[in-house]
Amino acid sequence: MYVNYGYYESKYLCDREPVVPEDDFRFWEKQAARVVDQYTFGRLFSNSDLVTNDVKECLCELTELLYQADKATQQAAAQGGMLQSYSNDGESGTFDLSQSTFTEDGKVKKAREIIHRYLENTGLLYRGV
Repeated sequence: MYVNYGYYESKYLCDREPVVPEDDFRFWEKQAARVVDQYTFGRLFSNSDLVTNDVKECLCELTELLYQADKATQQAAAQGGMLQSYSNDGESGTFDLSQSTFTEDGKVKKAREIIHRYLENTGLLYRGV
């Protein structure tokens, strides 16, 4: 665990209303840490000194993304799936879900964007030796 709920609530949110409930935070932070570990090639896991405020901020935002995406997926499943198109009394429309952060591809794209925004200039994403 690279970041705790206390940091999330006080430092990241600056005492604003939390998106992720405290009871769920540990699970979703762990999922976010796995994603970040993939992008940083396990450097954070092997050297805790590399866990800077940039890393913690990244993990907090990524934790929120994963939590919200899962919550939206559960709600959509309970309602019979995501609405992709509609037709009502001669009016119809289609929604482009390819850019949605609540699809698997959209979630991966948004996660990559978050990770690069916070960690691009840290050297943690460097693939070389």
